[in-house]
Amino acid sequence: MSALRPVPFPDELLDRVSVDALTRGFALAGDPIPIREVGAQGWSLSDLSPPILVLSDAALRHNVRLMADFCERANVELAPHGKTSMAPQLWARQLEAGAWGITAASAREARVIRLAGVRRILIANELVDEASIGWAAEQLLDPSVELLCYVDSVKGVELLDRGLASAGSVRPLRVLIELGHAGGRTGSRTPEQAMEVVERVRRSARLELAGVAGYEGTLCRDRSPGCLNRVRAYLDELRGLASRLVEDGAFSGEVVMSAGGSRFFDLVAERLRERWPSDVPVQVILRSGCYLTHDSGVYERTSPFADEDADRRFHPAMEIWGSVLSRPEPELAILGFGRRDVPFDEGFPIPTKIRTASGETVAVDGRFALTALNDQHGYAQVGSDLPLGVGDLVACGISHPCSAFDRWRAIPVLDERDRVWTRSRRSSEPVAGITRSSAGARRVAPRPRSRRAGPRRDGRRPWTAPGREARNAPRTRD
Repeated sequence: MSALRPVPFPDELLDRVSVDALTRGFALAGDPIPIREVGAQGWSLSDLSPPILVLSDAALRHNVRLMADFCERANVELAPHGKTSMAPQLWARQLEAGAWGITAASAREARVIRLAGVRRILIANELVDEASIGWAAEQLLDPSVELLCYVDSVKGVELLDRGLASAGSVRPLRVLIELGHAGGRTGSRTPEQAMEVVERVRRSARLELAGVAGYEGTLCRDRSPGCLNRVRAYLDELRGLASRLVEDGAFSGEVVMSAGGSRFFDLVAERLRERWPSDVPVQVILRSGCYLTHDSGVYERTSPFADEDADRRFHPAMEIWGSVLSRPEPELAILGFGRRDVPFDEGFPIPTKIRTASGETVAVDGRFALTALNDQHGYAQVGSDLPLGVGDLVACGISHPCSAFDRWRAIPVLDERDRVWTRSRRSSEPVAGITRSSAGARRVAPRPRSRRAGPRRDGRRPWTAPGREARNAPRTRD
Protein backbone atom coordinates (compact mmCIF):
# COMPACT_ATOMS: atom_id res chain seq x y z
CA MET A 1 0.00 0.00 0.00
CA SER A 2 1.03 3.59 -0.59
CA ALA A 3 1.96 5.60 2.50
CA LEU A 4 -0.37 8.36 1.33
CA ARG A 5 -3.01 9.32 3.85
CA PRO A 6 -6.44 10.42 2.64
CA VAL A 7 -7.14 14.10 3.26
CA PRO A 8 -10.86 14.94 3.47
CA PHE A 9 -12.13 18.42 2.80
CA PRO A 10 -15.86 18.24 3.44
CA ASP A 11 -16.31 21.99 3.97
CA GLU A 12 -16.84 22.63 0.26
CA LEU A 13 -19.46 19.88 0.19
CA LEU A 14 -21.44 21.92 2.68
CA ASP A 15 -21.42 25.22 0.77
CA ARG A 16 -24.87 24.58 -0.62
CA VAL A 17 -26.27 23.09 2.59
CA SER A 18 -28.35 25.26 4.90
CA VAL A 19 -30.93 24.95 7.63
CA ASP A 20 -34.16 26.90 7.90
CA ALA A 21 -37.44 26.78 9.79
CA LEU A 22 -38.45 23.67 7.82
CA THR A 23 -35.37 21.75 8.97
CA ARG A 24 -36.37 19.43 11.78
CA GLY A 25 -35.22 20.87 15.11
CA PHE A 26 -34.37 24.34 13.77
CA ALA A 27 -37.68 26.21 13.99
CA LEU A 28 -35.84 29.39 15.05
CA ALA A 29 -33.76 29.45 11.89
CA GLY A 30 -36.21 31.53 9.87
CA ASP A 31 -34.43 32.35 6.62
CA PRO A 32 -31.92 29.77 5.37
CA ILE A 33 -28.66 29.77 7.35
CA PRO A 34 -25.57 28.14 5.80
CA ILE A 35 -24.69 25.06 7.81
CA ARG A 36 -21.26 26.45 8.68
CA GLU A 37 -22.83 29.59 10.17
CA VAL A 38 -25.23 27.80 12.50
CA GLY A 39 -22.67 27.83 15.31
CA ALA A 40 -22.37 31.60 15.05
CA GLN A 41 -26.05 32.09 15.94
CA GLY A 42 -25.33 31.65 19.64
CA TRP A 43 -27.88 28.89 20.00
CA SER A 44 -27.97 26.32 22.76
CA LEU A 45 -30.05 23.23 23.29
CA SER A 46 -32.92 25.35 24.63
CA ASP A 47 -33.12 27.18 21.28
CA LEU A 48 -33.70 23.98 19.32
CA SER A 49 -37.23 22.71 18.79
CA PRO A 50 -38.09 19.20 19.99
CA PRO A 51 -37.91 16.52 18.95
CA ILE A 52 -34.21 17.02 18.25
CA LEU A 53 -31.37 14.53 17.91
CA VAL A 54 -28.05 15.89 19.19
CA LEU A 55 -24.45 14.74 19.52
CA SER A 56 -21.98 15.42 22.31
CA ASP A 57 -18.69 16.87 21.14
CA ALA A 58 -16.90 15.65 24.28
CA ALA A 59 -18.09 12.06 23.77
CA LEU A 60 -17.14 12.12 20.09
CA ARG A 61 -13.64 13.31 20.91
CA HIS A 62 -13.27 10.70 23.66
CA ASN A 63 -14.43 7.84 21.42
CA VAL A 64 -12.21 8.86 18.51
CA ARG A 65 -9.19 9.02 20.80
CA LEU A 66 -9.97 5.71 22.53
CA MET A 67 -10.30 3.80 19.24
CA ALA A 68 -7.18 5.42 17.79
CA ASP A 69 -5.24 4.38 20.89
CA PHE A 70 -6.52 0.81 20.59
CA CYS A 71 -5.44 0.58 16.95
CA GLU A 72 -2.02 1.99 17.83
CA ARG A 73 -1.49 -0.60 20.57
CA ALA A 74 -2.82 -3.48 18.48
CA ASN A 75 -0.83 -2.42 15.38
CA VAL A 76 -3.90 -2.48 13.14
CA GLU A 77 -5.37 0.05 10.74
CA LEU A 78 -8.92 1.43 10.83
CA ALA A 79 -11.23 2.17 7.90
CA PRO A 80 -14.37 3.13 9.85
CA HIS A 81 -17.65 2.34 8.15
CA GLY A 82 -18.89 5.54 6.56
CA LYS A 83 -22.46 4.26 6.32
CA THR A 84 -22.89 4.72 10.08
CA SER A 85 -23.22 8.50 9.74
CA MET A 86 -22.74 9.44 6.07
CA ALA A 87 -21.47 12.71 7.56
CA PRO A 88 -18.25 14.18 6.11
CA GLN A 89 -17.46 16.14 9.29
CA LEU A 90 -17.40 12.93 11.31
CA TRP A 91 -15.26 11.15 8.70
CA ALA A 92 -12.82 14.06 8.98
CA ARG A 93 -12.49 13.55 12.73
CA GLN A 94 -11.74 9.86 12.22
CA LEU A 95 -9.20 10.45 9.47
CA GLU A 96 -7.46 13.21 11.39
CA ALA A 97 -7.09 10.74 14.27
CA GLY A 98 -5.15 8.38 11.99
CA ALA A 99 -7.75 6.24 10.20
CA TRP A 100 -6.37 4.53 7.08
CA GLY A 101 -9.44 5.38 4.99
CA ILE A 102 -13.22 5.04 5.01
CA THR A 103 -15.31 1.91 4.37
CA ALA A 104 -18.40 2.01 2.14
CA ALA A 105 -21.18 -0.54 1.92
CA SER A 106 -22.00 0.27 -1.71
CA ALA A 107 -20.74 2.16 -4.72
CA ARG A 108 -23.33 4.85 -4.01
CA GLU A 109 -21.84 5.47 -0.60
CA ALA A 110 -18.34 5.32 -2.07
CA ARG A 111 -19.25 8.10 -4.52
CA VAL A 112 -20.21 10.37 -1.62
CA ILE A 113 -17.06 9.47 0.31
CA ARG A 114 -14.93 10.24 -2.73
CA LEU A 115 -16.69 13.59 -3.23
CA ALA A 116 -15.67 14.41 0.34
CA GLY A 117 -12.03 14.16 -0.75
CA VAL A 118 -11.27 10.74 0.76
CA ARG A 119 -8.68 8.91 -1.34
CA ARG A 120 -8.68 5.51 0.36
CA ILE A 121 -11.99 3.67 0.15
CA LEU A 122 -12.74 0.05 0.97
CA ILE A 123 -16.06 -1.06 -0.52
CA ALA A 124 -17.06 -3.91 1.78
CA ASN A 125 -19.27 -5.50 -0.84
CA GLU A 126 -19.29 -6.96 -4.34
CA LEU A 127 -19.67 -4.75 -7.43
CA VAL A 128 -21.78 -6.49 -10.07
CA ASP A 129 -23.77 -3.77 -11.88
CA GLU A 130 -22.47 -1.81 -14.84
CA ALA A 131 -22.81 1.65 -13.26
CA SER A 132 -20.89 0.72 -10.11
CA ILE A 133 -18.11 -1.00 -12.03
CA GLY A 134 -17.86 1.95 -14.42
CA TRP A 135 -17.53 4.33 -11.50
CA ALA A 136 -14.75 2.19 -10.02
CA ALA A 137 -12.91 2.24 -13.36
CA GLU A 138 -13.20 6.03 -13.42
CA GLN A 139 -11.60 6.31 -9.98
CA LEU A 140 -8.64 4.24 -11.14
CA LEU A 141 -7.72 7.07 -13.52
CA ASP A 142 -6.47 9.00 -10.48
CA PRO A 143 -3.21 7.41 -9.25
CA SER A 144 -3.69 8.89 -5.76
CA VAL A 145 -6.92 6.93 -5.21
CA GLU A 146 -6.76 3.55 -3.49
CA LEU A 147 -9.94 1.55 -4.03
CA LEU A 148 -10.69 -1.98 -2.90
CA CYS A 149 -13.82 -4.13 -3.15
CA TYR A 150 -14.90 -7.72 -2.48
CA VAL A 151 -15.34 -10.72 -4.72
CA ASP A 152 -16.97 -13.98 -3.64
CA SER A 153 -17.94 -15.90 -6.81
CA VAL A 154 -16.53 -16.77 -10.22
CA LYS A 155 -19.58 -15.18 -11.85
CA GLY A 156 -19.02 -11.98 -9.90
CA VAL A 157 -15.38 -11.86 -10.95
CA GLU A 158 -16.35 -12.32 -14.59
CA LEU A 159 -18.86 -9.47 -14.39
CA LEU A 160 -16.26 -7.25 -12.75
CA ASP A 161 -13.61 -8.21 -15.29
CA ARG A 162 -15.86 -7.53 -18.30
CA GLY A 163 -17.18 -4.30 -16.81
CA LEU A 164 -13.70 -2.93 -16.20
CA ALA A 165 -12.66 -3.88 -19.73
CA SER A 166 -15.72 -2.19 -21.19
CA ALA A 167 -15.03 0.96 -19.16
CA GLY A 168 -11.40 1.08 -20.29
CA SER A 169 -9.85 0.60 -16.85
CA VAL A 170 -6.26 1.89 -16.85
CA ARG A 171 -4.93 -0.15 -13.92
CA PRO A 172 -6.00 -3.23 -11.98
CA LEU A 173 -8.72 -2.94 -9.36
CA ARG A 174 -7.54 -4.44 -6.08
CA VAL A 175 -9.98 -6.99 -4.67
CA LEU A 176 -10.38 -8.94 -1.45
CA ILE A 177 -11.70 -12.49 -1.54
CA GLU A 178 -14.56 -12.59 0.93
CA LEU A 179 -15.02 -15.69 3.06
CA GLY A 180 -18.47 -15.98 4.61
CA HIS A 181 -20.11 -18.54 6.85
CA ALA A 182 -23.21 -20.73 6.78
CA GLY A 183 -26.32 -18.63 7.28
CA GLY A 184 -24.39 -15.40 6.77
CA ARG A 185 -24.72 -12.92 3.97
CA THR A 186 -22.18 -12.60 1.13
CA GLY A 187 -18.88 -14.45 0.98
CA SER A 188 -17.69 -17.79 -0.40
CA ARG A 189 -18.95 -20.46 1.95
CA THR A 190 -15.82 -22.62 2.04
CA PRO A 191 -12.09 -22.07 1.54
CA GLU A 192 -12.27 -24.38 -1.47
CA GLN A 193 -14.88 -22.16 -3.14
CA ALA A 194 -12.78 -19.13 -2.30
CA MET A 195 -9.74 -20.69 -3.96
CA GLU A 196 -11.73 -21.18 -7.19
CA VAL A 197 -12.67 -17.51 -7.14
CA VAL A 198 -9.04 -16.53 -6.54
CA GLU A 199 -7.92 -18.57 -9.54
CA ARG A 200 -10.31 -16.60 -11.74
CA VAL A 201 -9.01 -13.32 -10.29
CA ARG A 202 -5.42 -14.34 -11.06
CA ARG A 203 -6.31 -14.92 -14.72
CA SER A 204 -7.58 -11.35 -15.08
CA ALA A 205 -5.32 -8.52 -16.21
CA ARG A 206 -7.78 -6.01 -14.74
CA LEU A 207 -7.91 -7.38 -11.18
CA GLU A 208 -5.29 -7.80 -8.49
CA LEU A 209 -5.77 -9.96 -5.40
CA ALA A 210 -5.04 -7.76 -2.39
CA GLY A 211 -6.12 -9.95 0.49
CA VAL A 212 -8.91 -11.67 2.43
CA ALA A 213 -11.97 -10.17 4.12
CA GLY A 214 -14.97 -11.27 6.13
CA TYR A 215 -17.57 -10.14 8.63
CA GLU A 216 -17.95 -11.81 11.98
CA GLY A 217 -20.91 -9.77 13.21
CA THR A 218 -23.54 -12.09 11.72
CA LEU A 219 -22.30 -15.11 13.65
CA CYS A 220 -23.84 -14.07 16.97
CA ARG A 221 -24.85 -10.95 18.83
CA ASP A 222 -23.44 -11.09 22.35
CA ARG A 223 -20.12 -11.65 24.07
CA SER A 224 -20.92 -14.91 25.82
CA PRO A 225 -18.07 -17.46 25.89
CA GLY A 226 -19.75 -19.58 23.22
CA CYS A 227 -20.24 -16.62 20.94
CA LEU A 228 -16.65 -15.43 21.34
CA ASN A 229 -15.37 -18.91 20.51
CA ARG A 230 -17.46 -19.00 17.32
CA VAL A 231 -16.04 -15.65 16.28
CA ARG A 232 -12.47 -16.76 17.00
CA ALA A 233 -12.99 -19.94 14.95
CA TYR A 234 -14.29 -17.94 11.99
CA LEU A 235 -11.40 -15.49 12.17
CA ASP A 236 -9.01 -18.43 12.25
CA GLU A 237 -10.61 -19.64 9.01
CA LEU A 238 -9.92 -16.24 7.44
CA ARG A 239 -6.34 -16.41 8.57
CA GLY A 240 -6.02 -19.98 7.33
CA LEU A 241 -7.27 -18.99 3.88
CA ALA A 242 -4.80 -16.12 3.74
CA SER A 243 -1.93 -18.39 4.80
CA ARG A 244 -2.88 -20.89 2.09
CA LEU A 245 -2.90 -18.11 -0.51
CA VAL A 246 0.47 -16.83 0.68
CA GLU A 247 1.97 -20.30 0.29
CA ASP A 248 0.47 -20.47 -3.19
CA GLY A 249 2.14 -17.19 -4.20
CA ALA A 250 -1.22 -15.46 -4.82
CA PHE A 251 -0.09 -12.04 -3.53
CA SER A 252 2.41 -9.72 -5.15
CA GLY A 253 2.90 -7.53 -2.08
CA GLU A 254 1.40 -6.70 1.28
CA VAL A 255 -1.54 -8.90 2.32
CA VAL A 256 -4.67 -7.06 3.44
CA MET A 257 -6.78 -8.75 6.11
CA SER A 258 -10.07 -6.98 6.86
CA ALA A 259 -12.86 -7.75 9.32
CA GLY A 260 -14.28 -6.23 12.46
CA GLY A 261 -17.53 -4.50 13.29
CA SER A 262 -18.06 -2.71 16.60
CA ARG A 263 -18.69 -5.81 18.76
CA PHE A 264 -15.65 -8.00 18.13
CA PHE A 265 -12.87 -5.79 16.80
CA ASP A 266 -10.68 -6.84 19.72
CA LEU A 267 -10.88 -10.47 18.57
CA VAL A 268 -10.07 -9.45 14.99
CA ALA A 269 -6.87 -7.80 16.20
CA GLU A 270 -6.10 -10.79 18.41
CA ARG A 271 -6.53 -13.47 15.70
CA LEU A 272 -5.43 -11.68 12.53
CA ARG A 273 -2.57 -9.47 13.66
CA GLU A 274 -0.34 -11.82 15.60
CA ARG A 275 1.99 -14.70 14.72
CA TRP A 276 2.52 -14.11 10.99
CA PRO A 277 5.88 -15.29 9.63
CA SER A 278 8.37 -12.43 9.60
CA ASP A 279 8.64 -12.46 5.81
CA VAL A 280 4.88 -12.00 5.26
CA PRO A 281 3.84 -8.31 5.24
CA VAL A 282 0.28 -8.15 6.58
CA GLN A 283 -1.97 -5.15 7.01
CA VAL A 284 -5.04 -5.70 9.21
CA ILE A 285 -7.83 -3.19 8.57
CA LEU A 286 -10.76 -2.93 10.97
CA ARG A 287 -14.07 -1.58 9.66
CA SER A 288 -15.78 -0.59 12.93
CA GLY A 289 -18.16 2.35 12.59
CA CYS A 290 -20.62 2.58 15.50
CA TYR A 291 -17.86 3.12 18.06
CA LEU A 292 -17.77 6.82 17.10
CA THR A 293 -21.14 7.75 18.60
CA HIS A 294 -21.57 4.50 20.50
CA ASP A 295 -25.06 4.19 22.05
CA SER A 296 -26.94 3.54 25.27
CA GLY A 297 -28.29 0.15 24.22
CA VAL A 298 -26.92 -2.69 22.13
CA TYR A 299 -23.33 -1.43 21.84
CA GLU A 300 -23.22 -0.24 25.44
CA ARG A 301 -23.90 -3.89 26.37
CA THR A 302 -21.70 -5.63 23.79
CA SER A 303 -18.70 -3.37 23.16
CA PRO A 304 -15.30 -4.95 23.85
CA PHE A 305 -14.77 -2.13 26.36
CA ALA A 306 -18.14 -2.53 28.11
CA ASP A 307 -16.60 -3.69 31.40
CA GLU A 308 -13.83 -1.09 31.54
CA ASP A 309 -13.69 2.00 33.73
CA ALA A 310 -15.36 5.14 32.40
CA ASP A 311 -12.19 6.59 30.88
CA ARG A 312 -11.45 3.32 29.03
CA ARG A 313 -14.90 2.65 27.58
CA PHE A 314 -16.85 4.37 24.83
CA HIS A 315 -19.29 7.10 25.83
CA PRO A 316 -22.77 7.45 24.31
CA ALA A 317 -22.59 10.58 22.15
CA MET A 318 -26.15 10.62 20.80
CA GLU A 319 -29.42 11.47 22.51
CA ILE A 320 -32.93 12.47 21.49
CA TRP A 321 -34.80 15.22 23.30
CA GLY A 322 -38.61 15.23 23.22
CA SER A 323 -41.43 17.04 24.98
CA VAL A 324 -43.92 15.45 27.32
CA LEU A 325 -47.09 15.90 25.29
CA SER A 326 -49.59 14.35 27.66
CA ARG A 327 -50.01 12.59 31.04
CA PRO A 328 -53.33 10.86 30.24
CA GLU A 329 -52.94 8.22 33.00
CA PRO A 330 -51.10 8.28 36.35
CA GLU A 331 -48.30 6.02 35.19
CA LEU A 332 -48.30 6.91 31.47
CA ALA A 333 -46.52 9.74 29.68
CA ILE A 334 -46.72 10.39 25.96
CA LEU A 335 -43.48 11.81 24.54
CA GLY A 336 -43.17 13.82 21.35
CA PHE A 337 -41.00 11.50 19.30
CA GLY A 338 -41.62 8.19 17.60
CA ARG A 339 -40.58 5.80 14.87
CA ARG A 340 -39.95 8.64 12.41
CA ASP A 341 -37.39 10.12 14.81
CA VAL A 342 -35.56 7.30 16.61
CA PRO A 343 -34.36 3.76 15.90
CA PHE A 344 -36.20 0.85 17.44
CA ASP A 345 -34.74 -2.18 15.63
CA GLU A 346 -32.35 -2.86 18.53
CA GLY A 347 -34.56 -1.66 21.36
CA PHE A 348 -36.47 1.46 22.38
CA PRO A 349 -34.74 4.69 23.47
CA ILE A 350 -33.55 4.74 27.10
CA PRO A 351 -34.63 7.76 29.22
CA THR A 352 -31.70 9.37 31.02
CA LYS A 353 -32.82 12.76 32.36
CA ILE A 354 -35.64 15.30 32.54
CA ARG A 355 -35.40 19.04 32.09
CA THR A 356 -38.35 20.69 33.78
CA ALA A 357 -40.07 23.90 32.72
CA SER A 358 -38.12 25.72 35.46
CA GLY A 359 -34.81 24.56 33.97
CA GLU A 360 -34.01 21.96 36.63
CA THR A 361 -32.37 18.76 35.38
CA VAL A 362 -33.51 15.55 37.07
CA ALA A 363 -31.83 12.16 36.61
CA VAL A 364 -34.21 9.38 35.66
CA ASP A 365 -32.29 6.54 37.35
CA GLY A 366 -34.46 3.85 35.76
CA ARG A 367 -37.74 5.26 37.06
CA PHE A 368 -39.45 5.20 33.67
CA ALA A 369 -39.03 3.40 30.38
CA LEU A 370 -40.30 3.54 26.80
CA THR A 371 -42.70 0.68 26.12
CA ALA A 372 -44.01 1.45 22.62
CA LEU A 373 -43.62 3.84 19.68
CA ASN A 374 -46.04 5.17 17.08
CA ASP A 375 -44.90 7.33 14.19
CA GLN A 376 -44.64 10.53 16.27
CA HIS A 377 -45.46 9.37 19.81
CA GLY A 378 -43.54 7.49 22.47
CA TYR A 379 -45.30 5.62 25.29
CA ALA A 380 -43.49 5.79 28.62
CA GLN A 381 -44.31 3.85 31.78
CA VAL A 382 -43.60 6.31 34.59
CA GLY A 383 -42.94 5.67 38.26
CA SER A 384 -45.28 7.47 40.64
CA ASP A 385 -42.35 9.14 42.44
CA LEU A 386 -41.01 10.84 39.31
CA PRO A 387 -41.94 14.52 38.83
CA LEU A 388 -42.84 14.64 35.15
CA GLY A 389 -45.24 17.20 33.76
CA VAL A 390 -46.66 18.22 30.42
CA GLY A 391 -44.15 20.46 28.64
CA ASP A 392 -41.09 19.00 30.37
CA LEU A 393 -38.28 17.77 28.14
CA VAL A 394 -36.98 14.21 28.30
CA ALA A 395 -33.56 13.10 27.06
CA CYS A 396 -33.13 9.52 25.89
CA GLY A 397 -30.14 7.56 24.76
CA ILE A 398 -30.67 5.44 21.67
CA SER A 399 -29.82 1.92 20.58
CA HIS A 400 -28.17 1.39 17.16
CA PRO A 401 -26.74 4.69 15.86
CA CYS A 402 -26.88 3.75 12.15
CA SER A 403 -30.67 3.75 12.24
CA ALA A 404 -30.70 7.06 14.10
CA PHE A 405 -28.52 8.86 11.56
CA ASP A 406 -30.77 7.61 8.76
CA ARG A 407 -33.65 9.68 10.13
CA TRP A 408 -31.95 13.09 10.37
CA ARG A 409 -30.45 15.33 7.71
CA ALA A 410 -28.81 17.87 10.03
CA ILE A 411 -27.67 17.02 13.57
CA PRO A 412 -26.22 19.66 15.90
CA VAL A 413 -23.13 18.91 17.96
CA LEU A 414 -23.24 20.36 21.48
CA ASP A 415 -20.32 21.36 23.66
CA GLU A 416 -20.11 20.81 27.42
CA ARG A 417 -22.44 23.77 28.02
CA ASP A 418 -25.03 22.55 25.48
CA ARG A 419 -24.07 25.23 22.94
CA VAL A 420 -24.45 24.45 19.24
CA TRP A 421 -20.82 25.05 18.60
CA THR A 422 -17.68 23.16 17.63
CA ARG A 423 -14.20 24.11 16.51
CA SER A 424 -13.30 24.34 12.88
CA ARG A 425 -10.37 22.16 11.92
CA ARG A 426 -8.43 25.28 10.86
CA SER A 427 -9.45 27.82 13.49
CA SER A 428 -11.73 28.46 16.42
CA GLU A 429 -14.38 29.94 14.16
CA PRO A 430 -17.82 28.69 15.25
CA VAL A 431 -19.29 26.27 12.73
CA ALA A 432 -22.28 23.98 12.53
CA GLY A 433 -22.17 20.55 14.08
CA ILE A 434 -22.61 17.97 11.35
CA THR A 435 -24.76 17.31 8.37
CA ARG A 436 -25.44 14.10 6.55
CA SER A 437 -23.89 14.18 3.10
CA SER A 438 -25.73 14.23 -0.21
CA ALA A 439 -24.82 12.26 -3.31
CA GLY A 440 -25.81 15.35 -5.30
CA ALA A 441 -23.11 17.53 -3.76
CA ARG A 442 -20.72 19.07 -6.21
CA ARG A 443 -17.22 17.72 -6.77
CA VAL A 444 -14.42 19.78 -5.32
CA ALA A 445 -10.64 19.64 -5.61
CA PRO A 446 -8.94 18.82 -2.29
CA ARG A 447 -6.74 21.51 -0.76
CA PRO A 448 -3.59 20.49 1.15
CA ARG A 449 -3.71 20.23 4.92
CA SER A 450 -0.54 20.37 6.96
CA ARG A 451 0.72 18.12 9.71
CA ARG A 452 4.01 17.96 11.55
CA ALA A 453 6.15 15.00 10.67
CA GLY A 454 6.11 12.07 13.02
CA PRO A 455 7.14 8.39 12.90
CA ARG A 456 4.61 5.69 11.98
CA ARG A 457 4.45 2.49 13.94
CA ASP A 458 5.09 0.49 10.74
CA GLY A 459 8.16 2.51 9.71
CA ARG A 460 6.50 4.04 6.66
CA ARG A 461 6.47 7.78 6.02
CA PRO A 462 3.43 9.68 7.25
CA TRP A 463 0.76 10.52 4.70
CA THR A 464 1.55 13.52 2.55
CA ALA A 465 -0.91 16.12 1.39
CA PRO A 466 -0.76 16.87 -2.36
CA GLY A 467 2.24 19.01 -3.22
CA ARG A 468 3.80 19.46 0.22
CA GLU A 469 5.62 17.50 2.91
CA ALA A 470 3.57 15.85 5.61
CA ARG A 471 3.41 17.62 8.95
CA ASN A 472 1.81 15.22 11.37
CA ALA A 473 -0.75 16.78 13.71
CA PRO A 474 -1.76 15.26 17.05
CA ARG A 475 -3.85 12.14 16.65
CA THR A 476 -7.01 14.03 17.59
CA ARG A 477 -7.88 17.69 17.42
CA ASP A 478 -10.95 19.80 16.95
